[in-house]
Amino acid sequence: MVIRDAAGQIVPFGKVHKQLVADFLHGTLPDWLEVVGTPTFEPLPDRGTITVTTPATAGASAELKMKHLIDSSKVTAIAVTLEALQLNGNIGISVQLGIKSKDSKAGITFFQNVNQKYGMVRAYKADGTYTDFKQNMVFFTTHGVAGDEAQNRKNLTVLLCTGLQFSAGFERPSVWLGADDQYGGVAADLSGGIFQHGNLQCLLKLTTSPAEAKYFKCAQMKVDIWSN
Repeated sequence: MVIRDAAGQIVPFGKVHKQLVADFLHGTLPDWLEVVGTPTFEPLPDRGTITVTTPATAGASAELKMKHLIDSSKVTAIAVTLEALQLNGNIGISVQLGIKSKDSKAGITFFQNVNQKYGMVRAYKADGTYTDFKQNMVFFTTHGVAGDEAQNRKNLTVLLCTGLQFSAGFERPSVWLGADDQYGGVAADLSGGIFQHGNLQCLLKLTTSPAEAKYFKCAQMKVDIWSN
């Protein structure tokens, strides 16, 4: 994964790079992942996918998340990627892909609420407040054929740069969003005290508004961690 600054120079994330990959080829969860909801698999000889479904209850959620937490003050960047992410429709759901604390008082998330026509990056603070950054990129369109694979099956990455790859006093934490392995500019500049360090969890979460079972499906979940 390569990010370039405004001058075209590669932004270094850190000296050490570690990666966790779940490819779902064998019909099981790796020991670093857990789910909320009902998981089903399509292992080899199929594509190798996981589907996680909510109960048919209003406000119920389906989640795919790391069991372990990452102390953001010890790393320079964290990225979470979902490959071939697909939702069963664009009606009555809210979705988020986050790198955040369990109590939503540190870290960030990229989300799209029910019937919202745009996505948002949200940065959480320890006092329970947050700062939102409106995005042009979306999880799903709010119009069109619900469940159409072509409209929402994509590779999606949320990259959090903690700013610690820079010298003390020059930290510039930021969020980058990638779709189908392409990146635009900085999605959210978190400098000036907006970013809150903490023990963060990478997760995908879908919530249904109506009392209907909704699901997400993906072919791979990947977590990248950089440090010095």
